[in-house]
Amino acid sequence: MTRDGADNRKTPAKELASRAAAALRQVVGVRSAEDAHRDGLTGLLDGEALHGALAEAIQDAERDGGYIGLLFIDLDRFKRVNDRHGHVTGSRILSRVAKLVDAAAKRARGLAARYGGDEFVVVLPGADLDGCLQRAERLRSALAATLLPGGEPPRRRPLVRVTCSIGAASTRAEACGDRDETPSPAGAATRLLQLADSAMYQAKHAGRNRVVAASAEATGVA
Repeated sequence: MTRDGADNRKTPAKELASRAAAALRQVVGVRSAEDAHRDGLTGLLDGEALHGALAEAIQDAERDGGYIGLLFIDLDRFKRVNDRHGHVTGSRILSRVAKLVDAAAKRARGLAARYGGDEFVVVLPGADLDGCLQRAERLRSALAATLLPGGEPPRRRPLVRVTCSIGAASTRAEACGDRDETPSPAGAATRLLQLADSAMYQAKHAGRNRVVAASAEATGVA
C-alpha cells in the first residue's frame, strides 16, 4: 500500500473528527447562549428571556386567536426574611419557591421566569382569565402551606412560612391584520406584563396573600 493510499484511508476519519468537534462547539455555544438568559440563583428564565418567550407565545396564539394568560407573583414582605435569617437563607428560600413556581408552570404546559428580586412570572398559553385565576389560587395556597427551613445546615430551625400576592391577566391574541392597528407581539407582551403587575399591586394593597385579576375591559377579554 502506498503512502498515498494510507493517507486516503485516514482522510474520512479526520473529517469525521473535525465535524464532531464542530458539532460539539455548536452545542456548547447553544447551551452557553441559553445559560446567559437563565437566572443564576434559580435556573429559571431571566426577565430578558421572558419578554422574548412571551412575545413568541403571543405570536403563536395569533394563528388561531387563542388566549395567553400571565401570573405576576411577588413574595410578601420578603425583606423581613432576609433581615431575620440572612441573605444566604433568603436565597435558599427563593430557590425553593422557584421550584414550586416552575412546577406549577410545567403542569400547565407553560413557562416560569424570575423577573427580579422576589418576583416571578408564569406564562400560561391557552389560559383565559378564569383558568389563570384557578392556577394562581392553587399556587398561592400551595406556597402558603409550605414550611421552609430558616436555619443553616445542619440546623433547620426555625421554619419559615412565605406567602405571595399574585396578579392574573389574560388576553386573546387576535390574528394579525393591519399591523398599524394590531400591537406587535413584543408590544402585546409588555402590555400584558403591565396589566398583571398592576393587578399584583392591587393584591398587595388589599392585604397580601391573595390573587387579583386584571379587569376584563383592560385585557380585552369578554
